[in-house]
Amino acid sequence: MLIDCHTHRLPTDPTTALLSCNMTDPLPPASAVYLSVGIHPWWLTKDNLTAQQEWVRTRLTDQRVIALGETGLDKRCPTPFPLQEQAFRWMIACSEAHRLPLIIHNVKATAELIALRQHSRARQPWIIHGFRGKKELGQSLLRQGCYLSFGEHYATDTLAAMPTGRWLLETDDSTASIHRLLQRAATIRKQSENQLEEELAQTVGRLFFRL
Repeated sequence: MLIDCHTHRLPTDPTTALLSCNMTDPLPPASAVYLSVGIHPWWLTKDNLTAQQEWVRTRLTDQRVIALGETGLDKRCPTPFPLQEQAFRWMIACSEAHRLPLIIHNVKATAELIALRQHSRARQPWIIHGFRGKKELGQSLLRQGCYLSFGEHYATDTLAAMPTGRWLLETDDSTASIHRLLQRAATIRKQSENQLEEELAQTVGRLFFRL
């Protein structure tokens, strides 16, 4: 089954989506089947860091949580960068301790992201969500063991060059359906939709369900 690996909108069929949540959101609806939880740099302050960490700890008791995030680094948001790094380091440690993939928000901070992955010796998968960068940047992240997730907007030559098993599809906050994104990706990669759906399902199974 094709799963939208990062969305803020629960689709009609909740079994097809990994719903991203943070402390500023309403509680996840009971109908949600798969959840990811994290500390987003946009909503982070010095005063709420401890509360956000406790919120993540509490959510980890929910068996629907199959990933952490989104979380990460953003040089274009007003949150002080050292505070972002502090929260992100905590999320990395949480990912490693609970053996959960980490879904990452990265804006203009790739060098710092790679340095933190190397320094932390992280073993869990890191998934760079909403990737829009050039092929060369994507390849540098792949070399660090990261995966890339593509939404509605991206560089087509980057997607076309992605190796099988190292990328995913997501809708994020778009109203586009995951199936429409699959159709476009299949055209770009010159594959049948069925073949691509099977490849992506295998990647999702390996990353989130240890299949």
